[in-house]
Amino acid sequence: MAETTHASHNPAEEAVPTTKVKEWASATRIELGQWIKTLKLSSELREAAEAVWKKLGALESALVNKTQSETEARTAFVTWVAENDWNGGFAWYLEEKAKVVAEANRRKADEAIQRFIATARTEAQKATKTQGGLGTVVAGLADIATQQTFTGTSGAYPYLPANGKHPIMESLLARTGQGEAWTVDNCAEVDAMNKYLYAIKAQLMTDVHGKNLYFHAETWNWDKRIWQPRSACGNCDNWMKIIGARRV
Repeated sequence: MAETTHASHNPAEEAVPTTKVKEWASATRIELGQWIKTLKLSSELREAAEAVWKKLGALESALVNKTQSETEARTAFVTWVAENDWNGGFAWYLEEKAKVVAEANRRKADEAIQRFIATARTEAQKATKTQGGLGTVVAGLADIATQQTFTGTSGAYPYLPANGKHPIMESLLARTGQGEAWTVDNCAEVDAMNKYLYAIKAQLMTDVHGKNLYFHAETWNWDKRIWQPRSACGNCDNWMKIIGARRV
C-alpha cells in the first residue's frame, strides 16, 4: 500500500490577502523591520525574520514596478515561505502580530467598559435635572453585564408598597447595620438597586453579580445650591461590600 504524505501547513496561504497586496506588504515590512530592531531575538530567528523582511520588500517592489501582477506576486511570496522559510521567520511574525492585535482588542474592550461605567455618573447627573424634590441625593447605577443603567432618589424606597420592594433588596438591608443618622432603606442607591433587581428578574442572591455594578451619587449642597458628587454613606457601604459593587 502506497504511503500517504501530507503537505505541511503554509501560514502565508491564509495570512496574505488576495487584494491590496502591496499595501499589506508595505505595512508588514515596516512593522517587521521595527520588531527586528527592537526585540531580542536569537541569531537564527533574526536571520529568518530578516529574510522575510527582504522578501516583503521584493514583493512590494514587484507590484510598485508592475513587473508582476498582484496574483503572481502573492503566489511567489507564498511559495517562497513554503519552500525557504524553514526557521519560521514568517510564522514568528504572525505570532507577534496576534499578540499585538489581542492586546489592542483588550485595551479597546477595556476602554468601552470604562466608558460605560462612566454612565453611572452621567445618569446621576442627568437625574439631578429632573429631580422632583423628593430627597437630596440621586444615584446612577451602571451594569456592565447587561449594559443597562438605572437611577434612584433618596427617600423613594421607603414609600414603595411592600410588593414593590424586591426580596433580595430587603434581605441586603436586613444585613446592613445602620451607620448613619438616616435609616438604611432611605438612600438613592437603594432605590436604583431595587430597580436593577427587578430588571434582571433576580430570584437568588447568586443572580446578583456585584462586580459588574458601578454606582455614582450626587448630593444637593444647600449652602452652595448645587449638586455635587457624594461618596457612599455608612449604610450603603455595608450592603455594597456584601455584593462587591463599586463606585465611580
